[in-house]
Amino acid sequence: MECVRVAPCGLFYFRKNKFLLKKEIAKTYDTIILFITVGRNAGRWGTGTLKGLDFSRGLKIAVLGGMGQIGHTLCLMLKQSPWFDEIAIQDSVNPKGLAMELNHIDTQNIVTSHEGHSGLKTALKGADIVMIVAGHTTEKYCPGSKDDLFTANCRTVYELARSCAVHCPKAFIAVCTNPVNSTLPITCEVFKRLNRFVDPCKMFGVTTLTVVRANTLVSEVIQVVPETVEVPIIGGHSPSTMVPVLSQAKPCAQLTTEEVVRITRALQTAGDEVQKAKNNQGTASLSMGFAATRFAVSLAKALSGQDNIIECAYLMSNIIPELPYFATPVQLGPCGVQKNLGIPDLSSYECCLLETAIPFLKRDIESGENFIADVIKNKIIF
Repeated sequence: MECVRVAPCGLFYFRKNKFLLKKEIAKTYDTIILFITVGRNAGRWGTGTLKGLDFSRGLKIAVLGGMGQIGHTLCLMLKQSPWFDEIAIQDSVNPKGLAMELNHIDTQNIVTSHEGHSGLKTALKGADIVMIVAGHTTEKYCPGSKDDLFTANCRTVYELARSCAVHCPKAFIAVCTNPVNSTLPITCEVFKRLNRFVDPCKMFGVTTLTVVRANTLVSEVIQVVPETVEVPIIGGHSPSTMVPVLSQAKPCAQLTTEEVVRITRALQTAGDEVQKAKNNQGTASLSMGFAATRFAVSLAKALSGQDNIIECAYLMSNIIPELPYFATPVQLGPCGVQKNLGIPDLSSYECCLLETAIPFLKRDIESGENFIADVIKNKIIF
């Protein structure tokens, strides 16, 4: 049994096997702090006025594929976030050691480990947000061609999406596994067929890495702090489908045509350049882990009631009639997508990029939908 300090007011509570043995309520002016004693809520605390006693609870986030390089970075950064009080790591490789090490970090949330297919149910049970980062990367998967890699990742996402549809059908799903242009449609199709319904406000393809890169590149050109820059990204999440809307970058800056073209090309080749710089021994796992964390935290803030949370994401959309999925800036809220902000005003160069991207994005979406059609045809499931 250990005695753990959990609040600045000096209260202590006793914990054994992650369950509280004692409940303490402390009065601090007109606010009370409550230590909850039941089940997985052990160790959570919320604040509320004495009148309303409307206590908040932290969120549970499940990371599927947490033993990969992206998963490691994502889990480490989530452990530092106050927005989550349980981080459930699931992987086909036992994540027990990773969870143990992360639990040594002196932040108030806990990390749990869940191995293999049998661990999916416990990892997903009660999850508010699910991050799908499982899958193969090009430098590690070399049995055949890119088609083999595509099939392997689509099958991985398909199987994980099935578990999500069964065990946490109301959770917010964020797909990070490439090709996102195809894996999000696969996820949505699974929900449609298993639950006969998919909430487009709760399904996200994470495109934040392109946003982060664009913000950095623009900040270098206009010589401002990167955190102050916001560049909208529309289209998809691949070199041929991403459209950085540099004309609408904030703070407003007049970029020359040469600068716009250079930044756009740098964004399109960024992933390959990182892999080359690592001698094909790794991909952009650190920056992707950072980007995934940023999206997860933004979503958590929105679910907790914060206003004005804007992120770019790849979604089910009718913005462009011929494309059922499209990335745009969105305002997040308690129900997920509160408002799709649509396509910003585009320059002539950006219009050309979009026109070029549309057929590639349409092909990627159809590839994901055809994957599900083949699964049904072969009677693998459903």
